[in-house]
Amino acid sequence: MNRTQLKYAVLSGCVLFALSANANEDGFTFHGYAKGGIGLTNDDILNQGGYDWANNGMNIFRLPGNTYTNSSGGRLGNEANWLELHFGYGWAQQNDMDWAIHSNIVHGDGGLALDELAINTAGVIPSNPEATIWAGKRYFNRVETFLTDSQSMSNDGLGFGIENYDLGFAKLHLGVTRNIYEEAPADGSGELVALTSSLSFIELAEKLTLNLYANFGTPFGPDSENKTDDKPDAYQFATKFLLLSDSGYDELFIRYSKNASGSMTRSWEALPDYQIGGFWQGIHTLTDNYTLSYIWQHETANFDEDARRRNDIRVKNSHWNAFVARNTYAWNQRTSTELELGYEYIDITAESAGDDGTNSGYKATLSQNLHLGGNFWDRPVIRFFVTYAEQDVQTLAYDRWDVDLNNGITTGKADALTFGAQFEAWW
Repeated sequence: MNRTQLKYAVLSGCVLFALSANANEDGFTFHGYAKGGIGLTNDDILNQGGYDWANNGMNIFRLPGNTYTNSSGGRLGNEANWLELHFGYGWAQQNDMDWAIHSNIVHGDGGLALDELAINTAGVIPSNPEATIWAGKRYFNRVETFLTDSQSMSNDGLGFGIENYDLGFAKLHLGVTRNIYEEAPADGSGELVALTSSLSFIELAEKLTLNLYANFGTPFGPDSENKTDDKPDAYQFATKFLLLSDSGYDELFIRYSKNASGSMTRSWEALPDYQIGGFWQGIHTLTDNYTLSYIWQHETANFDEDARRRNDIRVKNSHWNAFVARNTYAWNQRTSTELELGYEYIDITAESAGDDGTNSGYKATLSQNLHLGGNFWDRPVIRFFVTYAEQDVQTLAYDRWDVDLNNGITTGKADALTFGAQFEAWW
């Protein structure tokens, strides 16, 4: 992995950072990301909600009680199809300013959607020419994972803000966002609007940097003052450490949320009394041919009586842990083999002691790949894979996702085998 590829991987947690990095090019720009595939299985469906979400025949392994990732045990051979089309236009520089507009049309389980439509400008502040002012609709305040394809923190939304204001010792980012995925509640109760702030790239040592985050959420709407019991003020405090090395990078992120989860602008996420989460992830090219990528991801959510009422759940707390490692061996510039191993468990304490339990399971995916180049991030790639997953479900008490009387999830052990092919590309 060369230094530029590593920089993109580190800064964004995914290669989509590279797609938006050219937003201020003159003229029209077009970038994108796509993944798609098919799965074949004769085994009983492990999770009907996960199977319907993927809608590609893959027998998705998703543990009941996991509301943090769309699938469990890693994404390889265990995910839905997805498309992002990034269109932009950059005006020629004038008065020492750069102006650009960016849009992102996505297609997933919900059909076509306009996820992003924002304009930004750099150079408006002559004394701080790198500072960028933006307004519109966009992904924002994200801290992302690669192997589990999730965000440990995200406050996407319609809004405005300023980024990359150079303070000398760090870059300052400020933003105001509200939910981009649904309209405000019909009862006028409003929704949480996030006021976010962060400091990035504080240099602690030659290859060690620190990011700090402090976010506040409060309900806004015509009748929001009378609905604060349902949507109380929320807080998020987080820190991220990034350590670069000759072989790759390691990243540690820790977040504390009060009356919120990893996001304050996603209406489908729970609003617990408090939630503690984070991850430790990294990618290392250990030899010319072998790359190891890994993640440990954790979330503890606590629901007091008020939080259980406003979320309509019967769980006092849950402790979720996911461990995923992907081994990649490049035989040459055209072919590679990957083995991804993942284990996940969730300890759940319910209102009724009889509903307490631990759900656990593991997934193993072996993939033979054809690709454009032999580096870890080289795309496009076609993967021919086989995935085996096994789960042991003890409790269905945490029923925010998928768990109801009609979707076929039962307690006990189950396993499934899926064969298939999948492609992934970005441009």
